[in-house]
Amino acid sequence: MGDIVLFILMYIGKGLSKQHRGLEASPLLKLRGLGRQIMLDLATLESTLQVYLQQCYPAMIRQRYHLFLAKGGPEYPHLPEQSLLTHILNGIFGLARLIRFLLEQRVSLPGLDESALRRAFALYTLHEIHKLPMVDRIGPSEFAIPLERLQQEYERLDLRTFADLDAHLIRMANVHKRSPHQGDLLLTATEGAPLLRVLVRLADAMASATSLDEAASSLRNWLKHLGPEFAPNTGRFALYWHQLRDVRGVLTNIIHQVVAKRLENTYHFYPLLFFSTGLLYIAPCLSHRQNFDRHTFIDHAVSDILKSLVSSGDPRVMAREGLRRQKYDFESYTYTFTDVPNLLD
Repeated sequence: MGDIVLFILMYIGKGLSKQHRGLEASPLLKLRGLGRQIMLDLATLESTLQVYLQQCYPAMIRQRYHLFLAKGGPEYPHLPEQSLLTHILNGIFGLARLIRFLLEQRVSLPGLDESALRRAFALYTLHEIHKLPMVDRIGPSEFAIPLERLQQEYERLDLRTFADLDAHLIRMANVHKRSPHQGDLLLTATEGAPLLRVLVRLADAMASATSLDEAASSLRNWLKHLGPEFAPNTGRFALYWHQLRDVRGVLTNIIHQVVAKRLENTYHFYPLLFFSTGLLYIAPCLSHRQNFDRHTFIDHAVSDILKSLVSSGDPRVMAREGLRRQKYDFESYTYTFTDVPNLLD
């Protein structure tokens, strides 16, 4: 996903900035407990993301995160190369899109407020410390990093003023699911640590995926920890994707746009991740949609694609470009974009 950072940034910026400026009109995530109500809205999500980019992005550049590999290289030769900076930004934008979906769908996540959002962003930023060069370890595990070193990186990236973290919480975010070293989850004094761990792993799954099916499989394993709304087979929401196996430049982009627009507008599919071959969506389960017909959808999509192609160019130019000089007739595709009067002219 290293090549899609800017596209995700533009997409989420467009969605948050233009559509959800007002606090009063924004959907809210609510937690009822201990006599108080904690709320997170779309405006807070936008402002938090902006503060993160303004404060933490320059700090990562100063610490040369764009020069260190998170994926690829000698340690991961089977994966395409991805810098730490790209990996972190992809995960942050992906997590922000997922939380935006939760807000719009009014899905309640107990414990998710602005403070938790900031902690999740900060923890994910620090989750690959073990891949930095010159990191001393106190044991055989790659995650056996002294707490003092974790705190040092926390300070270097200017995260102390962004989110309040303890060292055990930082190391908890570093330890992957496959590792048996999970003790820091019990040692941290931070309320809501299990939720933060799930959010970090979701961000990491989105940033690490190299294909649509890999992304869907990995995300399903973590989404189910958010609650019954995402339970496999019985939950309210599920993951879907469309994929084009034959990538052909501009035409491929037009098909992606048309398919995504129709799925979003007609069936409320929410674009979550963007790949060159397709899009991954999160949406209400299709089993709850009795009116979805595959053949009808394809017919409408083809019609929309042809309309888009026809409207994108001057018919007279199309006729001129499609003329075969030697035989004085036209390429077969020409008739898709123009009519007989234009051809005769």
